[in-house]
Amino acid sequence: MTRSPYRPSTAARLLLALALGSCGSDPATPDGVAAFRIEVSGETFVVEVADAGRVAAFEARLGAGVAGVVIGPLVDGDGGFNQPWSWHLDPAQTATADAAIEVCDGRPSMVEADLGYWIDTVGSFCPWGARVVARIR
Repeated sequence: MTRSPYRPSTAARLLLALALGSCGSDPATPDGVAAFRIEVSGETFVVEVADAGRVAAFEARLGAGVAGVVIGPLVDGDGGFNQPWSWHLDPAQTATADAAIEVCDGRPSMVEADLGYWIDTVGSFCPWGARVVARIR
């Protein structure tokens, strides 16, 4: 029997592990919602993600340790998970991306300092160079 010269890349193995790991339920998220701590420019904020595909994307970023963009519509109030900030990203629409337009890039403190402008004019937050640093639940 000859051995195949094909060896899956690290990324392919990670995706396979994520796909297999997403089969079945996750007892840490009985409602299907996961929370992740995000770091950008020395500041942190928390997002909740309410979709299995998005949870897998955040898990992949966490496992790979790569920086990218976290993007979502801004909502007034901490949402019960993004303390001490007085805003949060909509869990149903928060996602990861490789790039985004510059207008929604910034630091959490910039959003907090001018919340009305960010919510009413910009509408979303998409910090560049964001790192998923921990899964909270």
